[in-house]
Amino acid sequence: MTITPFSRDAIGAALGSALSNVQILDTFAASAAEVARVRLRSVDGSETTIIAKHATGAGAAAARREIRFYERLAPRWDHPAPRLLGATDDGETVLLLTEDLDAAGYHVVGAGLSGSQLHGAIDVLAALHREFWDDAPAVELEPSVTSTAQAWPPELISRNAAAVRAEAARFFDAATELGDAERSILGEIVDGWEKQFRLRVGEGRALTLIHGDFHFLGNVFFTGTDPRPKVIDWSELKPGLGPHDLAYSLAVVPSSDRLTRDRALLRRYWEALAVEDYSWELCEWDFRFSVISNLFQSVFQRSVRWYGVSLAAIEALDARSTLAGPIPA
Repeated sequence: MTITPFSRDAIGAALGSALSNVQILDTFAASAAEVARVRLRSVDGSETTIIAKHATGAGAAAARREIRFYERLAPRWDHPAPRLLGATDDGETVLLLTEDLDAAGYHVVGAGLSGSQLHGAIDVLAALHREFWDDAPAVELEPSVTSTAQAWPPELISRNAAAVRAEAARFFDAATELGDAERSILGEIVDGWEKQFRLRVGEGRALTLIHGDFHFLGNVFFTGTDPRPKVIDWSELKPGLGPHDLAYSLAVVPSSDRLTRDRALLRRYWEALAVEDYSWELCEWDFRFSVISNLFQSVFQRSVRWYGVSLAAIEALDARSTLAGPIPA
């Protein structure tokens, strides 16, 4: 990784203050950006650490979505994101500086989070989704077509389905251990998913803004004193089905009885959401339907392991039954 994007002058310009020195402490893997923990020394000798994200090309669009989140959306509610410290965008390169959560006592706990932490994460999701309930299409965000499909406008759903089919061809070429039945099921699921998703969001009803990458393995941070987490990486924020964020996050949390565990946590989410005209039946349908997207994520990641885990979850939750028949009111 080049250190040029994290130079003293570049970071100082984004912060709007003079620095005497910068030191890169750690670098992190990111799909579309360079990310580093940086120690800063001001001209008066004081020191602090921050997180710096540098993005160009396709990654710049995601970074701009994150800046829009901080500037336009975060002020609307008591958000769980780290503080924005500064940002620059010259049209080609984006530099985003945020609070270092690790220095503030927050850490990733992974799949072994406690029950109270799970409940805290659900409460955070419900607060996000309630704030933007039925308001998502009006928010100006550059569309993002990834494994977490954007639900508005509906035409983007077909673009996402096409991307899944194209990536599946490359995935299956390498995944020789998968049998014919495991391969063929994806095509059937994508076709049904595309049709039902377009029907589900065609009227723009009961949509919200979803985080889009809410997972406990790297984007959700907890401290020992507060079960409500802090959440990073808002670059995939997009209109969607609220329960998707919960379905996506629970994929990595093991359970001996997935159906019972997930229904109980979904019920907590629905009760915390507390929005009018969103029935329990539709919420449960949205959750089970969203589990299917985890299968697409495994294809984009080219992970045979997560492909198998996702298929097992789809079966345990009878998610394929959402691909046909009426959608609850």
